[in-house]
Amino acid sequence: MEEVISVSVICPACHGLNGAGSFFCYGCGNYIAAEQEPAVNSTAVEEIIEAVPQGGAAKMILPGGGEIVLTGNPQFIQRSNFDGILPQDALMSVSRQHVLVTSENGTYYVQDHGRDGTGSTNHTRVNNVDIHHKGRHPLRDGDSIELARQPGATLIFGRT
Repeated sequence: MEEVISVSVICPACHGLNGAGSFFCYGCGNYIAAEQEPAVNSTAVEEIIEAVPQGGAAKMILPGGGEIVLTGNPQFIQRSNFDGILPQDALMSVSRQHVLVTSENGTYYVQDHGRDGTGSTNHTRVNNVDIHHKGRHPLRDGDSIELARQPGATLIFGRT
């Protein structure tokens, strides 16, 4: 009997398994970055080992104390992260895929992204400096990332 092998994509936000070719996570609704490599699962016992990026894991602290754990994989910070935190009018000013956080050689970067990768509609500021259309911006402990000119949508970057 042949072993059945299926190809899945691991969500960088919740680590849920999704079907090959998925654009959004079935579990959390997170956009799954196109450049992410598929993970191969088999019917045999499976173990997923998450590699911590060189330089240690990191997180974004949300208003109210919630956290978004950064895994080193490309990860969007988006409107859905602020559901229940921001009033509806402020929430709608945050883009569906507002910023993209990446990691390279132990350094985390944030980029004002938007739906099509050309930048969010309402911009992003890091430590009060607008990074719209300025590419990737390196992050350091304690950096303040404000989305969409909404003080209530300010994240704090930190290493764990």
